[in-house]
Amino acid sequence: MALIKNTRFRQSLLVTAGIVAAPALAATVIITTGKATSSASATPGAAPVTLASSAGGVAPAAATSSAAKAAAPAVGASLLLGAQTHFSQGWPAGVGDLAAQAQAPLLRDSLPWAAGETAKGRYTLDSAAAQNLMAACQAGRRLILTEIPANPLYDNGLWVSSEQGRTAFAAYLGALKDKFGNCLAAIELGNEINGSRAMVFAAGIDSVAAYVRIAAAAHARLGGNPALLGGSTNMIGTGFLRPLFAAGLLAQVDGLAVHPYRNRAEGVDVELAQLTAAMDGAGQRVPVWATEFGLATSDQATAAGELVKQATMLAAGGVGQASWYALIDQGGFPTMGLFAGTAIKDQGRAFRFLQANVLPKGRPLRLDLGDPLLFAYRLGSDTTVIWGAPRGLVLGSGTRAYGPTGQALATPMIGDQPIVLVGTGYTLGASAVVADTLLGWGTPAWRYFVRNRAGSDTALDWLDDTWTGYFGNKFSKPLRINATSAAPAGDAAAPLRAVWRYTAPAAQALDLRGCFAKAPAGDGVDLTVLRNGKALWQGVLTSGLQPGPVPVDLAKGDRLDIVAGPNQAFGSDAFFYRVVLFRRSQSAAVACPN
Repeated sequence: MALIKNTRFRQSLLVTAGIVAAPALAATVIITTGKATSSASATPGAAPVTLASSAGGVAPAAATSSAAKAAAPAVGASLLLGAQTHFSQGWPAGVGDLAAQAQAPLLRDSLPWAAGETAKGRYTLDSAAAQNLMAACQAGRRLILTEIPANPLYDNGLWVSSEQGRTAFAAYLGALKDKFGNCLAAIELGNEINGSRAMVFAAGIDSVAAYVRIAAAAHARLGGNPALLGGSTNMIGTGFLRPLFAAGLLAQVDGLAVHPYRNRAEGVDVELAQLTAAMDGAGQRVPVWATEFGLATSDQATAAGELVKQATMLAAGGVGQASWYALIDQGGFPTMGLFAGTAIKDQGRAFRFLQANVLPKGRPLRLDLGDPLLFAYRLGSDTTVIWGAPRGLVLGSGTRAYGPTGQALATPMIGDQPIVLVGTGYTLGASAVVADTLLGWGTPAWRYFVRNRAGSDTALDWLDDTWTGYFGNKFSKPLRINATSAAPAGDAAAPLRAVWRYTAPAAQALDLRGCFAKAPAGDGVDLTVLRNGKALWQGVLTSGLQPGPVPVDLAKGDRLDIVAGPNQAFGSDAFFYRVVLFRRSQSAAVACPN
């Protein structure tokens, strides 16, 4: 856990990416069920519908009944959901009791090399932190230890680049293996190495090649048990990892560690798929471990919901292990814990609910319920995690619904917060939402462009980056469009505007509502909503804007553009956003996902 995570976590919110509509990047298995009419064409009304059949015995067009329509998926490997501790930073022994209360089977921590080897070849592994970690082992938990390959005894305290330094580091890892035995599940080689203060080698050293050589020495010493995890990027830094793959890293590790921080779950699937594609391009796949993920917010309900959503999507994407950051609140990160002191928080209840009632059912498989604005994942034969565009939900006989913390729901409604359904009998109502920049991210409903001063549009490509991927191109940086955030480029003399485009599949009477927010710096971002090039709404974002409802009447094929530009001056133009298109007179306020 880097000391500047708050700063970089904020940055991660500004570069969160989303789902790319490309079959080659499919990250989930789609199980087709009975089709609901898509949100673009369903009849109005979001109230629950009944289970009654029409005269012909078919469910009403505005509803979908899932009962007995999905073939039961095979139970795959369950996600091992753990938590981050910091015994190495002085956390007391009593924190272990909280790990037991949360039902965390795995802890991630560290026993730094510099503290464990203070004289060459002599190891001190009986510190208070080591004792606390051993107590966790004795209580039945397993460990991931993050180890930085730097020690004042070798290579001037920088990351080791000599044969002697690499050998010594590998020997220290071997000492950890000998001490903890099978309790030690994995060793993570470095921590968030795409950060500016990581991989500190001596001048003139090729850091990529040097990192791979360290991994090779460590892997030879460990022999695959515990697993050696390479990469360790803050977020899913596929662009950063590609050169490491090309240098042979994948042959020297047993897995990749990523820290997929984000403020909303939607979009993590495509980033995992991009990472897999990059491994395939290098000729070898290894398992992916999400050794840190979490959410910095004082809104416990949101944190609990995102824990459920993100853990579900990580598991569906093939991730076998994920560690929530962190077990308890800390001074530097006062909202990220499962516990505040010894008091469990909503995210802690969600963590425990997943452990006991959801994740043991197996790997989630995504269901196709006929509306791309619905996210539904089936675990085992009878458990579904579902969220998406708001609509009613009627439970069939024997089906029960639970909120993120495991509370029973008597009158559940689909929305941004996930619901866990146990049982396969339920009917979904129609939604008033036609399109949503977050839920429909990267689907055919939206296309993304950069618009120059002359008004010419160029389609944006998917770009892998040091931190995360986004829609952009190499000629228009720093312009980017992410799932929940974006930034234009240029200035008034040479603007580069970000464009989101919705093309009407049929005649539609809509209301547009949205939310835009940014830090109060710079001169703001100019925002415009246009229908076929004619402005319907304009504003300048300096801190917060919530446009709407803006009436939008579209004929089939009409283009609705949302355009963001740099206003007059370049800089400080990154912002959060969400825009939703509702059926006329059925809109609701839209909150910013920041």
